[in-house]
Amino acid sequence: MSRVPFRLAPSRVTSRATSRVPSLVVGLIVGAVALGSLGCQSPILGASCRIGLTECGGVCVDLMSDPASCGACGVQCADDQACRVGACVDPWADAGPDAGARLDGSIDGSLDAGPPRDAGPADAGPRRDAGPPADGGPPPGCDLGELRCGLECVRPGSDPSNCGGCGRACGVGEVCAEGACSARCEAPLGVCDALCVNLTNHPDNCGVCGESCPSGVCTSGVCSGPTAGHVVVIGHSYEESRPLMNRVAGNAVFLARTNPTRVVVFEGYATAAAVVGTDAAIAQVAAETGRSWTRMAAEEDTVPLALASADVLVVYAQALADDEQIVELGEAWATALGTFLSTGGVLVVLDGAGRNGGTHRLLEPTGLMTSTGTREVTGTLVDVVNPADAVALGVPLRYRAERSSVRLGTADGSPVVWAGSGPVVVHRVVTP
Repeated sequence: MSRVPFRLAPSRVTSRATSRVPSLVVGLIVGAVALGSLGCQSPILGASCRIGLTECGGVCVDLMSDPASCGACGVQCADDQACRVGACVDPWADAGPDAGARLDGSIDGSLDAGPPRDAGPADAGPRRDAGPPADGGPPPGCDLGELRCGLECVRPGSDPSNCGGCGRACGVGEVCAEGACSARCEAPLGVCDALCVNLTNHPDNCGVCGESCPSGVCTSGVCSGPTAGHVVVIGHSYEESRPLMNRVAGNAVFLARTNPTRVVVFEGYATAAAVVGTDAAIAQVAAETGRSWTRMAAEEDTVPLALASADVLVVYAQALADDEQIVELGEAWATALGTFLSTGGVLVVLDGAGRNGGTHRLLEPTGLMTSTGTREVTGTLVDVVNPADAVALGVPLRYRAERSSVRLGTADGSPVVWAGSGPVVVHRVVTP
């Protein structure tokens, strides 16, 4: 029995002066169309489908989002279902009353984003109950490399009952190898506790089954020391920007040293202008420094899974969200963000004026930051107070805060840029 491999995919590889024009999707169904595919079907290019699409009956389709071929050619979702990550699901399950205001942030799961980060449990492990705890508190959220399927958190890379997506079961005698059902595990995968795991980077099966790394970091099959993570909160939405201000966002992203840098982005409740402006800022710094980056869009419920293959998470300024929705994001991601940062990940949160007290308040449930809200500083001159910080590289000591800039109500982390009586940019190093 063959299955379509599950891969977290970059929307593009951006380098030098590459720019982006996103597709704005306003509707009640969230995540039904992957940004990378720009539609359920695309024509065959030349003699074969372009990367990321599969030929079904003479037409190229995206098996991760096409309701007429969901997960495999000819698998038709019901009229009241959507196709998400190769599985037919209830489109209203996570939409909420204000879903129409969202941008589509779905993952194009049909492309190969390369090997997972050499940190974090991306493969095997038992299923975990992701439902509400007995005391009625918020659900704990899924961990790095996990996907929420109903009330459970599963690892679609190795779970034979959810191989590559929710409900995609392998046949009798098959194993789930990196999200695809197979007759056996192929090197560098190995069978540990009846599951296929990558012995080169699995922290609990590092090199051989059962070899657990105290640091949680396994590199090339050898346990290694932990790496510091970074949290950068930037009080610019980048709905409007200038080249020198752009360097703040770009420098923050390229705190990650990998090249190309694998960036997961969350659009969610951001405006189209904020998405375009932020991406342009990153592209500018990539061109100035000779770096490149891959961009991978994720939905709220797939961010924990996507981070297993990422170096950076960028959260655009969530201007269209209310405070409750901001807190819900933090609660859903708290566990995964803790693991991501403890293994060297970089988290960049953009902020700006909007319907809420600050996008950076999503960090409160994680314990990474507390906040008293924001105050708009659009048009004011702001000062770089820590020019030695890597985030301030090439940024002038004083510059103008452009449209939808805010002062952050937090004292957590090292201030990099200051306005009046509070920080505009904060950088916190997270040590394991």
